[in-house]
Amino acid sequence: MDSSFSPDARIPVLVGPTGVGKSDAAMDLARRLQAEILSADAYQVYRGIPVGTAQPPPEHQKEIPHHLVACQDFTAPWSAALFAQRAAEIIRERLAQNRKLILVGGSGFYLKALVEGAPEGEAASPDLRAWVAAEMDRRGPEGSHQWLLERAPGAAARLHPNDRYRVSRALEKSYGEEAPRAKPLLDPRLFRFYGLEMARTDLDLRLKARIDKMWASGLLEEAKFLEQSGVRPDHPVWGAIGYQEAAAFLGGQWTQAQALERMFRRTRQYAKRQWTWFKHQHEVQWMDLGVPEGRERVVEFILGDGFKS
Repeated sequence: MDSSFSPDARIPVLVGPTGVGKSDAAMDLARRLQAEILSADAYQVYRGIPVGTAQPPPEHQKEIPHHLVACQDFTAPWSAALFAQRAAEIIRERLAQNRKLILVGGSGFYLKALVEGAPEGEAASPDLRAWVAAEMDRRGPEGSHQWLLERAPGAAARLHPNDRYRVSRALEKSYGEEAPRAKPLLDPRLFRFYGLEMARTDLDLRLKARIDKMWASGLLEEAKFLEQSGVRPDHPVWGAIGYQEAAAFLGGQWTQAQALERMFRRTRQYAKRQWTWFKHQHEVQWMDLGVPEGRERVVEFILGDGFKS
């Protein structure tokens, strides 16, 4: 871990539930601070699927440098530990150049790996992995999630039953020894967390509008692209909300209305899990984006909290 620490090098971290407006607030803040943006998202890192992963629009990326967005192939490994390593490298590089950064994202496990250290330990044995996979096939998604709830309630609260990849990894971990965390790669004092939230009814309206826009703006084409590219069914990217629903619609299993309703329910559940995670994992200063001029108030608060424009 870096031994030196300067208050001038601190990094604001914008967190909160999906769809609340973190990316837009980060853009406003980046303009004022003349800062770059570092994405802490499990899915935005992948190339070729900007819609389903809610990547910042091209005009935003052209205006403000964005890091760890659309820079990873599906065939390359990616995890919270790899994110922490790469993010730490980027932060060190930018601090050495006296460049400012804003960290933004809703992937709590990734942020925890960066700030507190990534879990250590070897992957599960082939025998354990095969047994868990067979049990999950037998139990189905809901039964497997209930199994995880019994084994590791905290992990189950963070994961959707259809996120087979992460549910299986969590089950494997629950049958092994609890992996210790490596030392943080950076001084945790570098990071100051700001949570963005709004009334649940207001967020629901935003989520519905966001889902309709995704569906009309290329989600179906991206689901086709994933299938035609041979991305394996247990690849983490299929856990991004929307792709399973789009594939089911394209395959004739669901109507468009059914797919959109399921996307909304999953997104709403995910937002609730994010709220719960960030309320308990970090020291977060929460701010309401739903009030009049909410984004302007957020930016002014952060600037007044020791970040100089």
